[in-house]
Amino acid sequence: AVIMAGGSGTRLRPLTEDLPKPMLPVGDRPLMEVIIEQLRQTGIGRVNITTHYLPDKITEYFGNGENFGVELNYVSEDRPLGTAGSLGLIDWPQETLLVINGDILTKVNFRAMLNYHQEHGADITVGVRKYDLQVPYGVVECEDQRVSRLREKPSLSFFVNAGIYMLEPRVNQYIPNGEHYDMTDLIDRLIQKGRPVVSFPIVEYWLDIGKPSDYARAQEDVKNGGINI
Repeated sequence: AVIMAGGSGTRLRPLTEDLPKPMLPVGDRPLMEVIIEQLRQTGIGRVNITTHYLPDKITEYFGNGENFGVELNYVSEDRPLGTAGSLGLIDWPQETLLVINGDILTKVNFRAMLNYHQEHGADITVGVRKYDLQVPYGVVECEDQRVSRLREKPSLSFFVNAGIYMLEPRVNQYIPNGEHYDMTDLIDRLIQKGRPVVSFPIVEYWLDIGKPSDYARAQEDVKNGGINI
């Protein structure tokens, strides 16, 4: 597995002035420790961690991973390479690679996601989350100047990127060396090449801790039993 932990967490300042975002405590331990424990319970024994911002805070806490039941390898980015560009720095395994953003709190079943990925013969499986958006106004649909339909405060549904991916080793050939390259760039390129890219709906608990309100919600969910970690 790979945990993406290189971001500076700007939107979470001042919480991240002295800590990288994945090291923020959730409950009584860092968020990344929760992720590593979930990976270990899934049966993943080797984990790469990509670092850039305050990397010593991560390496000093986790060391080689022995105390956490996994083998840890750190991949340092001299400059941010994006969510896919940093994958060009790791030694790719010969089996499927799980990639997860370091700011995700979730109870997704990684084994179920792997089975789904294999059943669909995918190069990449993208974890997706249903997101509902309530429009606070009446929507007027028009054909040129003619009003064709009125919808009062409709609710729109989308699938959003959940920051969890399964990748096959053959994907590595599409990642440029030393260039900034996001996972969205990689996915777009594979789609253009006609390669199989599939989505995996996440119905379990999932929270992207990107801003202070998300972090507050995570703390509240842990306290109230909304997620057991």
